[in-house]
Amino acid sequence: MSRLENKVIIITGSCTGIGKAIARRCVAEGASVIVHGLQEELGEELVQELGPDHAGLYIEDLTNDGCPQRLVEFARSRFGKINAVVNNAALIATGTIKDTDAARFSEFLAINTLAPYLMIQAALPELSEQRGCILNIGSV
Repeated sequence: MSRLENKVIIITGSCTGIGKAIARRCVAEGASVIVHGLQEELGEELVQELGPDHAGLYIEDLTNDGCPQRLVEFARSRFGKINAVVNNAALIATGTIKDTDAARFSEFLAINTLAPYLMIQAALPELSEQRGCILNIGSV
């Protein structure tokens, strides 16, 4: 039996990059995943690669009001439970205090700090029931 057999994992920001690699590995280890991101075409390609029986696609900006709850509800309706959330989605850009205005800084905080918090909050009842876990990723 694979170590993630029968586990359901939401992976934010998984249409590309690290999140995509995590989704591939989770499915290889036996999990079903919710691929999430903003690039619908790339997400659809990944779901087809992983197999529609093992992957579902949810496209929405995590900073939209209510998005984390809708993402959790989608995962539950698609696979019946949630065992883990990987908070991988991030906004990465360079700048200095001189050239980053308050609006841009707020955007960084919304996606990199507030969105993972709201994902945890939305998923916590299900994760508590399943004795699940959360992985928060930060990278540059």
